[in-house]
Amino acid sequence: MENNNYGSKIDVRIIVSNLDIAGLVSKAVDSAQLERDYNVVVSSIIPTTDLELAKKVADGADIILIGGYGQDDNFNMLFNDLKTDFNHIGLFDYNNVLFESEEVNAELAQKEILNSIIKSTLSYSLNLINIHTLENKLLKLTHNYNNLLDDYNKLIKENEVLSMENNDLHEDINTLKSDFTNFKNRFEDIHNKDFLEIYRLDELWYEVFRQDLVDDEKIVIATNKFKPDNILVGQGFIAAQSKNHAVDWLKIIKTALIFVEDNKEELVEELSSKRPTKPPEVREDYDLPNTFENFWE
Repeated sequence: MENNNYGSKIDVRIIVSNLDIAGLVSKAVDSAQLERDYNVVVSSIIPTTDLELAKKVADGADIILIGGYGQDDNFNMLFNDLKTDFNHIGLFDYNNVLFESEEVNAELAQKEILNSIIKSTLSYSLNLINIHTLENKLLKLTHNYNNLLDDYNKLIKENEVLSMENNDLHEDINTLKSDFTNFKNRFEDIHNKDFLEIYRLDELWYEVFRQDLVDDEKIVIATNKFKPDNILVGQGFIAAQSKNHAVDWLKIIKTALIFVEDNKEELVEELSSKRPTKPPEVREDYDLPNTFENFWE
């Protein structure tokens, strides 16, 4: 029989051992009205014992019936080679279609064909249910896989963005490290340096002596002359390591000013008595010794 495309009908193919049995099976199939009553089409009846030919002709069938005397070696060999997840293989048992005289009975053959196909169809239908269940599971798994793949691709893109940002951060960190190293190299000995605190000269003078500072220039001159460590005076300010240091220096200056003012005449007389009797030359100014009385002249 010619193998045609039967759409949604169940495609059955029968493999028998010789032409005589094939003819009887063909008549039985025609009489059974399988297509009309059961939506089953027997598309091929194959009289062969050649395995390769049987495999070619049976390829794509929904149900394959193998003729034989029970599940013998021939049946088992064909079953193992032809069985797939999408077909069902049944037995067309010669023992059920023979008279005691070993002749094939057409009526028994028709009945056996019908019974074999019905049994195989039921098994095939159950197999289809399992296949459809698996297909549904496969569809769900495919859907989940696609969703996961989309999420994965999004994560890949996000990872690329984060990697770029991470690289930028590393560059910023390296820049900051470099800047910090330069800063550290420049100021690593900063803790060894003496820092001076700055105060307004007139305010500190008043705070210490409770009197206004009349002439800050004398303090500047004295400070520049003696150059005390870590003391600077100028521009109306005094700079020292601490307020106490600044106050101590102002007290020294104050004491010197008082001493010079109170003993100015005696100092001048004493200095004059120690000079030679030779009349001095007439000069507009005199070079006085390095004493307090001439700091502010």
